[in-house]
Amino acid sequence: MSLLNFLEGNSADVHDRYLKDIWSFADNKIESTHNFIQWIFPLGVPSASVPGSPVLSKSDVDEIRRSEIAQENICKSADWYGKFLERNNFWMKGHDHNHLRITRVIRCLRLLVDDDEADAFSIEVYSLLGDKLSSIPLRTRAFWDEA
Repeated sequence: MSLLNFLEGNSADVHDRYLKDIWSFADNKIESTHNFIQWIFPLGVPSASVPGSPVLSKSDVDEIRRSEIAQENICKSADWYGKFLERNNFWMKGHDHNHLRITRVIRCLRLLVDDDEADAFSIEVYSLLGDKLSSIPLRTRAFWDEA
C-alpha cells in the first residue's frame, strides 16, 4: 500500500478507510479512535502509541513533497483536526492524548508541507487555548514549540 496514494485520496489505509472516510468522523469517533492520526499525519519515526503505523522513508518524504494533492490533503487534514479542537475543550487540561496529536500535526506539516503551515497550525492551537494556556504543562508546550 502506498502512503502517497492514501494521502492523495486514491487508496485506503490498512483499516480500509479513505481520507474522506476519516474526514467524516464525528467528534466522538475522532476522540476515541487512536489509529488514524498516524495515517493522515505520517512521520519518519515509529508511533509509540500505535505499532504498525506508517513510517516515512526519505523517498516517501520526497514523493509526498512533490505531490500538490498530497500536500493539499495534509493541509485539509490539519484544518479538519483544528476544527475538532475548536469545537471541543476537553483537551485543554494538564494531560490529554490530543497534546501528542497536536505535536504530530505540527511535525508532519513541517516535514511534508512547509514551516508556514506548521507555524500557522501552532498559532491556531495557542489561540484556541487563550486563557487556558496555563493549564497546558510547560513540557507539552515545549514539544509544540520544538516540533
